[in-house]
Amino acid sequence: MEKGKELKAKLFPRIWAKTMRGDKITRSYMHTLDGPFDEERLFEYLCEITRAMDIPTPIVLKSHIYNFVHFNICKFLATEFVEDVDFDFFTLENTTGTIKPIPRYFREDM
Repeated sequence: MEKGKELKAKLFPRIWAKTMRGDKITRSYMHTLDGPFDEERLFEYLCEITRAMDIPTPIVLKSHIYNFVHFNICKFLATEFVEDVDFDFFTLENTTGTIKPIPRYFREDM
């Protein structure tokens, strides 16, 4: 990989969002962030992604944030949406691998 492309990937991570029904992808969207990843803005990123995909925004729990930051993926079940949806689950996945696990414990006060 060229140095310029590698630097851009580190500065501007991408999030791959997909809706699944069974084991098939029904919708897919690649969202490039406008700057370095900030876990405090995960809900904002989620709102932008769901608006672009034309689906409702799910309820975000602490476990979703923890899983995305530490494991680069989080999964929203259909029951975590207020409105009815036509898929079984929705996932967000970090495709660049640039989000490093934060060396701290999962705290209740987050």
